[in-house]
Amino acid sequence: MITAVKMLLTHRQSSFVRRRTEVGMTLVEILVVIAIIAALAAIIYPAIMDSLKKSQAAMIAQRLDAVQKAKVQYAIDLQTNASPVPPDTAPVTFDNLKPYLTRFGMQLKGEPELSQGTGGTINLGVWGSNPYFQGGAGASSNQYISAYNIPTSPSPPSGTGN
Repeated sequence: MITAVKMLLTHRQSSFVRRRTEVGMTLVEILVVIAIIAALAAIIYPAIMDSLKKSQAAMIAQRLDAVQKAKVQYAIDLQTNASPVPPDTAPVTFDNLKPYLTRFGMQLKGEPELSQGTGGTINLGVWGSNPYFQGGAGASSNQYISAYNIPTSPSPPSGTGN
């Protein structure tokens, strides 16, 4: 009987030693790693979403500024060429502003390209008004649109009449 107990003890020791020398991770270790990764993701996710909303609002503001500058440049070019400037109530067309709107050094091909990535539509407005942003479903939850004072409706025409 003593030999049977010795065999059992030596078998247990050898199996314990063998398990620790095998390469790999136990299920508990894998679950702990997954739990740590999930906790880190839960901490980081709100910060990432916040920065995405900020960058979207900054992109919208930059594009509206580019449209406004293109309108001014178009009007200056018309005056330089002694052409009549459109009246304040005339709608702005993309074709008027196309030569002045670029991205990465390339001319924009159309209005959809101007609004790409904004979550809504960049509206060119009329000549006497500002361009403005009409938000889509993704932009409605972006609090930075109001924080950055991005116009979401046209300002009234200046009434100067050209």
